Amino acid sequence: MSPLAQNLVLALAWVFLTGDFSLLGVLFGALLGFVSLSFGQRAPVRTRYARAVLGSLRLLGIFLWELVLSNVQLARDVLRLKLPFHPQLLRLDVGDLGRTQVVLLANLISLTPGTITVDAESDGSALLVHTLYAADPPAVQARMRRLADLILSASGERPRRRPAEDGP
Repeated sequence: MSPLAQNLVLALAWVFLTGDFSLLGVLFGALLGFVSLSFGQRAPVRTRYARAVLGSLRLLGIFLWELVLSNVQLARDVLRLKLPFHPQLLRLDVGDLGRTQVVLLANLISLTPGTITVDAESDGSALLVHTLYAADPPAVQARMRRLADLILSASGERPRRRPAEDGP
């Protein structure tokens, strides 16, 4: 049984034993299950599972923060008399991601106001993204690449180091 399934079973057991069916009870059971599995698993399994859980929490937190910031920025800019948009199509290299990870990244990008994933390469090596805020394209690509690295972390993998890109 995978560590995730074990953690879910432990969380459900905690909920049924305590009779606390609230969200807080489930989260506390999941935390207890995570801690108990961390001490009981072999080292390679433990570190990959721990990286995946912590990476998932980090991805969720950072994405929610980016979502709030982009909503506020777009709302503020729409209310201005002069629109400060710099629309552009950007290519984002995602060759190091799996198919499911590319789909997740494309959806996270599209959920963020001001950006939408327009197309993907047939081999899954790149995404074509339209953004309203491309005054500094490398900075926008770096923010999207950060999401890709967080998705890798949430999968329990370590993001691969890429050589620094040369500027224009």
